[in-house]
Amino acid sequence: MLMNKKNDSTAIIQMVCAILFLFIIFHYLYSFQGDILGMMQYSWSDHQTRYNRLIGGVIITLVTCIVAWLTAMVVKLPQRVKALVYLPAMFMLGTLTAVDIDAAGHVSTSATALVLMALVFIFFPLLCRKLNSIAVLHSSLRDGSTLVTPWWTNLLCVVLMTVMMYSVGNTDRTLHTRLAVERLCHEGKYQEALATGIAKHDNDMSLTMWRAYALAMSSDGRDGNQLGYYLFNYNILGKTPSLLPCQGREPSAALRDPYPVWQCIGFVPRIINEAPERYIAREERRHTARRPAADFLLCTYLIKKDLKAFAETLPQYYDSKAPLPKHYAEALCICQDTNMTIDDAVRADYHDFLSLLRVRKPLLQKQADIRDNYFGTYWYYYYRK
Repeated sequence: MLMNKKNDSTAIIQMVCAILFLFIIFHYLYSFQGDILGMMQYSWSDHQTRYNRLIGGVIITLVTCIVAWLTAMVVKLPQRVKALVYLPAMFMLGTLTAVDIDAAGHVSTSATALVLMALVFIFFPLLCRKLNSIAVLHSSLRDGSTLVTPWWTNLLCVVLMTVMMYSVGNTDRTLHTRLAVERLCHEGKYQEALATGIAKHDNDMSLTMWRAYALAMSSDGRDGNQLGYYLFNYNILGKTPSLLPCQGREPSAALRDPYPVWQCIGFVPRIINEAPERYIAREERRHTARRPAADFLLCTYLIKKDLKAFAETLPQYYDSKAPLPKHYAEALCICQDTNMTIDDAVRADYHDFLSLLRVRKPLLQKQADIRDNYFGTYWYYYYRK
């Protein structure tokens, strides 16, 4: 009777661990590392193929299950740690996604992760032998212990292996955010893309470009797009980050070709590595560009802090008496010498901002006050050093 209970308990434990294993692996592949796998396929196929998160997640989950089954056929583990049979498969999956992308857009696997995976496959059989020898020494357990102990020990093994797998794989938050925003832009989910990530922290030059594209394709009820209203609600990094695909900097697209961005403004530049403001201004003069191109041009001037060019170009696209987009009005407050209409509330906010700059406080405290009160304004970006 005791043996039957023990066998039933072992079968139940194995079934529960197998269900947890399947759920964790698929969630890891589909939700957490789906975009990383898409980046890997796009890069390693020389930009010829795309990754499908659902199909890829199912296939890799099945392959991982086969690895776990083969492991179970080769090694024998005591009842208390039966779940360790999934260790090689989960570590292998973590190593598969331990990749990064360099400045040229090439994706490479971490050498450290590969070495660790080799060590796991070498020492795992030795670990199994040691655990079996320990189990033999403790074979004279009481009935209650025999039926209860394996539950929490096996669940603890599953938790620890899950933490290990997530730790070994790529956990670069900015890269995950950039890939998610790019994928959502390709899917046409622009508002969801704009809500992805932490605006104050997650950004790089490519992420700035995709967020600008999402803003250009979005509308919140105003005429035109949202570039002039919300671009500086995000943390803009770099001295001269481009709002459009450009060679000579970090890759602008990691999942698909960035053609939709060019399609948004209406043309592809003829001269490689030409400054964005030059070819946008030229195409605007030729009337070959679409409406968002004007805001891309104006926001490029703002990012480069070229307020003279911005003030000269703005009247070509916006009525001097009409309300201006938020960031454009904020930039004109700095210019001062302008015939454009600026809302009195914006001017008052700017004077309050200048007053805060003049307050004598410890530097770190002043910076924190400015960030808390004025992050999301062009003034914060312009005066930030």
